[in-house]
Amino acid sequence: MNISITGRIAKRKQVETFIFDTLEHLMPRLRRDIDIDVRVVTRCDNNHYALCFGDKNSAEIELARGSGDKTFTLQEIMLNLAHELVHAKQFIKGELHPSLNKWKRLDCSNVPYSRQPWEKEAYLLEDKLVDKFWKVNGNI
Repeated sequence: MNISITGRIAKRKQVETFIFDTLEHLMPRLRRDIDIDVRVVTRCDNNHYALCFGDKNSAEIELARGSGDKTFTLQEIMLNLAHELVHAKQFIKGELHPSLNKWKRLDCSNVPYSRQPWEKEAYLLEDKLVDKFWKVNGNI
């Protein structure tokens, strides 16, 4: 697994370890090389907290340090990162099609955001991943 982090973020080495541990947990049987590129930016487009794009070989995550007038704490940034790492797993395993409207061969183009299966999974897992792989290493 090739992990690249660009931009300003505190505890960079611990963040890299978090990414590795999280993806190993989400994809324990993955035996091929993948690229994970995380770009930390001041703000994402449209005030998104973070964004993820990918395919079966790689994922690109854009991670905001804030949204609107709010500056995120490192803990909030890690929660956003965990959410996007779930999406990275979905792309790499072929569960989520890069067009963002197909989930495991189902057309979800008419499904509201809050009911999209890929978002439901990401929201379900984000807290658990932070608790397991960020807090356990003494990070808060």
